[in-house]
Amino acid sequence: MRVALLFAVCVAGVRAAPADRAPYSLPALERLAQAGADVSVRVIELENGRTLAALNPAKALIPASVTKLYTTAAALRHWGAAHRFKTRVLRQGPVRGGVLHGDLVFVGGGDPGLVNAQLWALAQRVREAGIAAVDGRLLVDPRGFGPVPCVTRDRCHARIESEDAYNAPLSSAGVDYSNACLSVRPGDSPGTPARLAFEPFDLPMLAIRGSIKTLPPGRPAHIRVIRRSENGREVFVISGGIPQDGRTRRFYRSIAHPDRYAGEVFRAFLEQAGVTVRGGIGVVGQGDPSPRGVRVAEVKGTPLGELLRGMLVYSNNYMADTLALDWAAAEGAAVPITLPQAGRRLTAFARDVNADSPFAWAHGGGPVLESGSGLTVGNRLSANDVTALLAHEYHRYGDFPAFLAGLTVPEQTPVAMLKGGDSAWGTRVAAKTGSLNQPVSVFSLAGYLRLGGGRWGAFAVLVNGSRAHPHIGLFRAIDAVRADLQALLARDDAARR
Repeated sequence: MRVALLFAVCVAGVRAAPADRAPYSLPALERLAQAGADVSVRVIELENGRTLAALNPAKALIPASVTKLYTTAAALRHWGAAHRFKTRVLRQGPVRGGVLHGDLVFVGGGDPGLVNAQLWALAQRVREAGIAAVDGRLLVDPRGFGPVPCVTRDRCHARIESEDAYNAPLSSAGVDYSNACLSVRPGDSPGTPARLAFEPFDLPMLAIRGSIKTLPPGRPAHIRVIRRSENGREVFVISGGIPQDGRTRRFYRSIAHPDRYAGEVFRAFLEQAGVTVRGGIGVVGQGDPSPRGVRVAEVKGTPLGELLRGMLVYSNNYMADTLALDWAAAEGAAVPITLPQAGRRLTAFARDVNADSPFAWAHGGGPVLESGSGLTVGNRLSANDVTALLAHEYHRYGDFPAFLAGLTVPEQTPVAMLKGGDSAWGTRVAAKTGSLNQPVSVFSLAGYLRLGGGRWGAFAVLVNGSRAHPHIGLFRAIDAVRADLQALLARDDAARR
């Protein structure tokens, strides 16, 4: 696979990169490196390839969620921003008098953003097709890329229990990012139980153990919710209290059995639409015969460009790794596909970007990607690698608007850690963050700068804890990055006056 870059070196694009000289220093990040952090940085001007600042730019470090930039670039290259994943429903058997004599099959299309709105529309279309009852079962077919084994500690642990949403197991038929939602609302008076409900439906596979008390007004809420998998059921173990005057709180927890969960949620939407399923719910296994049937309904998901924005801004690991598996399947990988297989294809993509770069400093890198999300700690990227990718996307004129739209601007971001700083930081930076705390601390930031005179720049900063100093404070790293980029923008503005 070769990446056809749109660097028109001989026409009107980037001129051959000049010697790798950096006119601006990075004192705050240099101090972090002197204090024991591993740091890799490169900042360039995109129109002419000039290096503005660099610090150990070839050093390969753990990138965390900056990995998602590669997943985004690969997806845009293959499908384009307008692509929409499809989810289908088939019937196996005839329909007579509004009754399907056979099974209804929910076929997962690998939509990383399949949510309740699409399921509601799909259920309505089944009813509009003349089906009011199903004599057989509702089958879930998740074989778009087959059963996906867990390869990270987080997801493997989530098959037993979870206190988080980010570590959901993967499935081509997953819905709501393979998360279930428990809402907690205060009771009528202190001492009474809080009102609890699963949203959007109370499903047979969901259960609650424990209770949450209503506290006197003004008291702080303290609520713990652990989801445990017990004999095929998802048990929410709860404790704590919520003040009587408190707002409703919602707790999202990853689900250990995403395929069955998708079936139960879709069956509830079918019942809401007036379609009764008389049989149970089954999951089609990888070795089972292919469930052939007649298409009953289909729903298209959100356009890819919009999905990517949500994936990047909120750093959704489930979406990124599902998309990486989708991309590997579309590129010809044999099903079933594992996350490491998808990672190897992303690694090849990243190395092609480097090889085709007009920048000499990009050619010696050896990026390694084991997933599409960055949740895997074996991923390794240097600032050279990431900056080469950013330059690559800047010159893919059809993809760049959607790629840029997924990056967050500090003044407008929902990412609290990027708040603060001066007006240049707040309005002239668009970036993707990444952070981890194991096996060492990680903070990464990569994206674009608006330099003086409207020029474009690209930058990548990776800060890892080292063997000698495994944990560097997150906000200490953020403050150093912010201070140096603010100063660089100010010095560049002054140089142009």
